[in-house]
Amino acid sequence: MATVEYLNYDVLENRGWELHDRSTFQKAARAELDRTDHGTVEVSTDESILEAAERAGLEWSSKCLKGRCGRCVAVVVDGDVRMDTDQEFLTPAEVDAADYCLTCLATPASDLKLVYGVETHEALTHRVK
Repeated sequence: MATVEYLNYDVLENRGWELHDRSTFQKAARAELDRTDHGTVEVSTDESILEAAERAGLEWSSKCLKGRCGRCVAVVVDGDVRMDTDQEFLTPAEVDAADYCLTCLATPASDLKLVYGVETHEALTHRVK
């Protein structure tokens, strides 16, 4: 079982917080954001991050659930994930350089800090289906 601390990308955009800054999560905790924007979810070893979020009643963007559309893309700010590399949306270089993951396929390899809703990021928005 892993704990995933999540933060909505829209909050970062609205508040001018940095995407890859670990202290952003401390700022979020102090800001007392709504549970839909910031919180934690427990992820078991046999489920994806997205499945755990949905089980917890969160409504994160998703569509195909196969790694093709990019709607569930997130940024891992701290920690590690396991993700099937046989998916169509992210290149291995993007996964390594930008710490992207697809929450429909990714499972935590450790506790995580993750920014979800990144499909609206300028580097990705033109590719999301």
